[in-house]
Amino acid sequence: MISVGAKALTNFVVGGDLKDSVFRELIQALPVAIYMTDAQGRLTYFNPAAVKLSGRVPELGTDKWCITWRIFLPDGTPLPHDQCPMAMALKGAEVPTGIECIAERPDGTRFWFTPCPAVFRDAEGRILGGINLLMDITDRKNAETEAAEQFRAIVETTPECVKIIAPDGTLLFMNPAGLAMVGAASAADITGRNVYDIIAAEDRDRFREFNESVCRGAKASLQFDVVGFGGARRHMETHAAPLRHHDGATVHLAITHDVTERRQAERAALLLRAVVDSSDDAIVSKNLNGIITSWNKSAERMFGYTAEEGIGQSITMLIPPDRLGEEPEILARLARGERVDHFETVRRRKDGSLLDISLTISPVRDAAEGVIIGASKIARDISERKRVERAGLLLCAIVNSSDDAIISKDLNGIITSWNESAERMFGYTAAEAVGQSVTMLMPADRLEEEPEILARLRRGERVEHFETVRRRKDGALLDISLTISPVRNSKGVIVGASKIARDIGESKRTRAALVASEARFRQLADTMPQIVWTARPDGYIDYYNERWYEYTGFNRNVFGHAGWEAILHPEDVERRHETWCAAINAGQPYNIEYRLKDKNLNRWRWFVGRAVPVRDTEDKVVKWFGTCTDIDEQKRAQEKLRRANDDLEQFAFSASHDLQEPLRTVKIYSELLASRHVDGASGEARQFVTFVRDGATRMEMLVRDLLAFTQVIKMDDPGDEIADANDAVKEALANLAGAIAESRAEISTDPLPAVRVHGMHLQQLFQNLIGNAIKYRSPQRQPIVHVSAERRNAHWIFTVSDNGIGIAPEYKENIFGLFKRLHNSNEYSGTGIGLAICQRIMDRYHGRIWVESEPGYGSDFRFRLPV
Repeated sequence: MISVGAKALTNFVVGGDLKDSVFRELIQALPVAIYMTDAQGRLTYFNPAAVKLSGRVPELGTDKWCITWRIFLPDGTPLPHDQCPMAMALKGAEVPTGIECIAERPDGTRFWFTPCPAVFRDAEGRILGGINLLMDITDRKNAETEAAEQFRAIVETTPECVKIIAPDGTLLFMNPAGLAMVGAASAADITGRNVYDIIAAEDRDRFREFNESVCRGAKASLQFDVVGFGGARRHMETHAAPLRHHDGATVHLAITHDVTERRQAERAALLLRAVVDSSDDAIVSKNLNGIITSWNKSAERMFGYTAEEGIGQSITMLIPPDRLGEEPEILARLARGERVDHFETVRRRKDGSLLDISLTISPVRDAAEGVIIGASKIARDISERKRVERAGLLLCAIVNSSDDAIISKDLNGIITSWNESAERMFGYTAAEAVGQSVTMLMPADRLEEEPEILARLRRGERVEHFETVRRRKDGALLDISLTISPVRNSKGVIVGASKIARDIGESKRTRAALVASEARFRQLADTMPQIVWTARPDGYIDYYNERWYEYTGFNRNVFGHAGWEAILHPEDVERRHETWCAAINAGQPYNIEYRLKDKNLNRWRWFVGRAVPVRDTEDKVVKWFGTCTDIDEQKRAQEKLRRANDDLEQFAFSASHDLQEPLRTVKIYSELLASRHVDGASGEARQFVTFVRDGATRMEMLVRDLLAFTQVIKMDDPGDEIADANDAVKEALANLAGAIAESRAEISTDPLPAVRVHGMHLQQLFQNLIGNAIKYRSPQRQPIVHVSAERRNAHWIFTVSDNGIGIAPEYKENIFGLFKRLHNSNEYSGTGIGLAICQRIMDRYHGRIWVESEPGYGSDFRFRLPV
């Protein structure tokens, strides 16, 4: 077709005026051959490009119709000048666009051109003359000719089969490669014959539908088998497209590959993939730039990266910085075609840990040219080599001593593999069994099972725990359970089956024993005073004992959680449900107190519900065992005790407050009596006054300490309050400043942590313990006190150490009781309440306080608080 640009140029020239100098210079400069004629075809103008193209200088007024020397049609037929496109246009004929012609120059050279003739008309439509543009298409035609020749050469020399098939299956063309594939000596042997004759019978209908579809205009691909002239069977893969034939019909053009070897390679690749996926070694492929291209499951386990994370990354992600120099050397050796055997090195896992491994690296070559394109790497963790060897021996021993027989067979029932357990179970060696029909193990009355099993396998079904009877080599019959799974190839096609046979003779006896055991369990559970129940791993309750039905009056056929909400106290329903669900999700024991309604007494009673998971050998929860124990009397007793304790604390609190005022009066007036009248009194009177004053002072201290003791638990829970132990020690030391100065005690502390307690309580602890350390000092040495803390798991252990008089072992537990003193007030002052306050603070925070001491060598008072 003539280009849009050529048409536009023609219209431009036709619309111009040669008398215009600018227009004339433009035409003269154009590289396109242009000439004009009068109405009789005589040349009236031509530009330089016309002279260059035609190879001659035309004679104006003499030469007619065309500037060329000779003209030919595309097939080489001479074309008279008076029949050329320009002549036809001047004669008023319609000249088709896109005509291609050949012209010959006087020197004999030829060129291809496309004419673009146009005529000039007057106002009445009469032809006054014409103009023609000759577009040189020689280069394009030469390229087309060369391309056609190259295409022919490609078709003739390509190793693939190129063929053209008619809609009815007639083979119109086949190249030499295709002739060789089907065993034809020449094209005459097969051209004109029906191609369906060489298609394998089972593929013939598919190929006919495929051919007809392509001839209707569809592009498609197909795999099929051909049976050649010599009877050789080949597997082919064809890619076809519709082609307009020279007779106007649509035919089937296809390129067909012989993929027989590829198919065989795919089967081998399936086996290789199975080996790679089941290998305990990491198998990784990479290209010559060190980029990972494949990554097996063992590589995921060994290095911690998934295949998605590994593929496309540089292999250096596994190499520690001090080993990066190894990779260029490895790549250089691979590029030279060398194999790297058992190269021991260190590699890094995703979590940063290092592995000692042994590498075997082989170059991978392109299948077609043998060029090295990458490497296959096998990595073995040699830090665990001995453990793996022992584990392998153990695994082998387990497999060989297993009571399960593992057998493989094809879809014809022919045995393809036979393990040692199968030898023990059935008495046949692997050599005797492999290649034989599996029916050799079947008694005559069981032969009908095999066709049904094979039919189910072909449908892709799995045969689960199929109990049947099989025959040993010695004729003995075995009760066995079969689990049979279909085996598929990489395309998902079922090619065989894997069979696990288990001798269930003993299992049947075990099941009978289990039934008897369960009956004994239920008999025992029904005699227990507690409610007993069991549940599945998902928490569904599947058994209640008799006590449950007696207490609730429920129907014996109702299980699960039905009925629980009806007998649970409304305040306990949600709490019990959340606690039970949390226990199931965590697989941890369940323990909760709740109230259940008694159908007989029609009142709520307190129960403690407990459940523990029952696990199998793989630590998987297989059942829950639970009880509900009536603790109503205990709860009521606890409530009475709590109220009694509250009353006692209130009494102590009130008593301590009420005693302070009369004690203060006694103390004040005894001091006034001593200061005003003791000088004139007798010695005995002065002594009595001193006794009264000292007694009042000690009683005041006792009341103050008793008040502090009762107020320990009055504070609310500290919540998120955090007390800094360093600040608590400073406050305690400030309060003890007088005693420290008097005794010249040396006090030291380590850095102490912060804990979740009230700051006042922490200060009381340190003040009482440090104060006691100063009070019970040895008269032979300067008192030294040290405060420290140590974290042990989820607790802080605080220690106040001293070098005082120490405590005898038999008194270590007594000293934390209320009013417990080891010395009288004449020896050491105090009320005996300080350590009791410490014990009460520890009880308040569920902590513990104790002492480690040796008489004469000091004491270590320790208390423990949660982190």
